[in-house]
Amino acid sequence: MELYNEDDFVKKKSKMPLIIGICIGVLILITAVIIYMIMYLQGTVYKITLDGVTTSDLEEIFYIEGSEDAPETMKLYIPIRKIASFLGYADYNGDYKNKSEDNTKCYVENEYETVVFTQDSNEIFKTRGNSDYEIIQLDEKVFSKDGDLYTTIDGIEKAYNVEFLFEPTKRNIEIYTMGYLLDYYAQYLQLEEYSVDFSDQKAIFEGMIIVIQNEKYGVIDATTGNAILETKYDEISYLPNAKDFLVKTNGKYGIVAKDTTIKVRTAYDNIQIMDNKNGLYLVKLNNSYGVLNTSGNTIIEPMYQQIGIGNINDYSQNGIESQYIILDELIPVKNNNLWGFFNLKGEQITEFKFTQVGSSKANVTNSYPVLAIPSYKIIIVQKDGYYNLMQTDGKEVIRNYALDSVYMTTNTETGENTFHMTYGGKEENIEEWLAGLGY
Repeated sequence: MELYNEDDFVKKKSKMPLIIGICIGVLILITAVIIYMIMYLQGTVYKITLDGVTTSDLEEIFYIEGSEDAPETMKLYIPIRKIASFLGYADYNGDYKNKSEDNTKCYVENEYETVVFTQDSNEIFKTRGNSDYEIIQLDEKVFSKDGDLYTTIDGIEKAYNVEFLFEPTKRNIEIYTMGYLLDYYAQYLQLEEYSVDFSDQKAIFEGMIIVIQNEKYGVIDATTGNAILETKYDEISYLPNAKDFLVKTNGKYGIVAKDTTIKVRTAYDNIQIMDNKNGLYLVKLNNSYGVLNTSGNTIIEPMYQQIGIGNINDYSQNGIESQYIILDELIPVKNNNLWGFFNLKGEQITEFKFTQVGSSKANVTNSYPVLAIPSYKIIIVQKDGYYNLMQTDGKEVIRNYALDSVYMTTNTETGENTFHMTYGGKEENIEEWLAGLGY
């Protein structure tokens, strides 16, 4: 009796190569799929380096818009607060002056400066304390997404003083901090003969380095090491907006362009940025003040007692940041203890007749002094102890100075400001009163 059929054995044996071949084919297919998936995942992941060191932590916070089929349409947006710690900054919600948890604003700061972002604004406010501030234009407005405020590469570069390279076709993102770039070029150029002032080195983003040799300041080209400004100045500071240098020699200040053109001769007791948005400098000469523009042209002659109100912090609740430019239009100027106004062209708009610009604190609970009413382009002025409302063309709203007080209250829930005025024992809501007059 046969235990098996020999023909069946032969048939089964003949099928083994086919089965083995199928298995090998399946394994090859699976391997190919795995390799493809690995290549695909690698193709969708960006290589991100921060100061030359690869980091994967940043990719998950970035937001990219646009089509990969059209890389030129792709844009990178960055959450302002989430990137702060990577770049050596602390970050907070709200405004840096009036502390709050307002998520339509945020600010970041390091030991040198503070930068404020506001939702739906294409400007950032940067300050180094006291009256040293900048209002900087961004290429796009700040926006909110999933509870975070986002900005563009331009916003990150200007706020954090970094260089940011985004190459979507290569899936590459490179970020370089100011300190890293300075160290890199210092080593590259072997600057043993110089020391570098790290507190004022934004010129590195224009390929220049401020250096010190024998206690004298100069500027060199970051790639060649050649002198741009010789090391002969007592001080040099970089002016990022104009891309010029503020120099000091023999106790006097001037401004020199990077091509060594003298824009402002070294003849002033002091020069400081007054308003970089409009390109204006405040200058002091023989204890008198004036205004120059970034081309070095005189806007207001240096012959006045004071330019800009000194008590700007009194009006922080009013949303006023600049002590020099009110409502983006007028410059308050003091002469012989009386105030007048000039426009940004240097044209005098009013006589010197006001004893005070802005109101004093009113004797009302939870109230604040007022400098301006932005919704109506109104500035508060005082003469002989009484207040009036003045338009930016210098016209006074009320015929006589009859207001006993002007003050502001703030809704603690909404943050909305309400402006009040009192006269003859009466109290009025100023905006409602102006609307009733047809303003």
